[in-house]
Amino acid sequence: MAIELSSIGSARDWMGRICGPHNLEISKPQELLFRHQGASLGQISFGVIEYSTPAHVKTQDLLHSYSISLPLTGSQYIEHKKDRIESNAQTGLIVSPGNPVSLTLGADCRKQLVRISRTAVEQKLASLLHKDISAPIIFEPGIRLNGGMGDWWNTVATLQGMLKNQSSLFDFPDVWSSFQDTLITGLLYAQPHNYSRDLEDRQLNRPAYLSELESMMKTHLDQALSVHDFEKAVGVSREKLYRDFRTFYDCSPMAYFRSLRFQQVRARLQQPAANESVSSIAMDCGFTQLGRFAKEYQQRFGELPSESFKGKH
Repeated sequence: MAIELSSIGSARDWMGRICGPHNLEISKPQELLFRHQGASLGQISFGVIEYSTPAHVKTQDLLHSYSISLPLTGSQYIEHKKDRIESNAQTGLIVSPGNPVSLTLGADCRKQLVRISRTAVEQKLASLLHKDISAPIIFEPGIRLNGGMGDWWNTVATLQGMLKNQSSLFDFPDVWSSFQDTLITGLLYAQPHNYSRDLEDRQLNRPAYLSELESMMKTHLDQALSVHDFEKAVGVSREKLYRDFRTFYDCSPMAYFRSLRFQQVRARLQQPAANESVSSIAMDCGFTQLGRFAKEYQQRFGELPSESFKGKH
């Protein structure tokens, strides 16, 4: 279906029925010519939209939908929390329900839009994790087209082309249901979100507590944590802790903790802040015996900490 609308209210109401409640601001209403061409099948809608003039969209909560877009021409950007995320033909955007967002489209922005039902996404994730979803699924808003999401958008473009045919495989509901499931599953695996680690753990059959422990380690790199601290934090026996670390990390818990410290100190040495020194960075990352630290650093990375540090000055 293709439509053209020239009033702010009609354009807002049309898109509200597709994606969810939002405010639409047009600085030059007399230049507005909203165009939308698309189709809806099952839990997914496809379309191409443009406003032909700069447009500003605000939403507190799309409620029931995920809105996923990629400019074909022009650009757009969202203000999310304190970040501004630019979107063009190389970078898409996804707006998740339960997430306030301010979106600005340029006058020349013509974009692909995919709307997916929140219920369908949550049901699919619950089936993949074999558990109920306790909190809304919030995707990272910026979509990079390298890797899986590039393939995902190519699939979308192919499906949109097929939908233009007067008769296609999608005339059979069971066929479309299979494609719909593939798109939602692909999105959940390819685009980072707050359940991505749970999916990864499930895929690797890794105990979920290891992810919790890894997060704890990363936020306490400057502290002298012990195996007892790790046992207490996740409530597992020392025997299980060592067995699982050997299985999934091929090292002991303390060796993994030390490896995280070295990764952090190397990253900071290569990008030091003003007035930082090798010793101050090392101590921030929990290394108090600087001689031993320098020797082990050289064994791991093939150069002294001072050499990593000097390379950025």
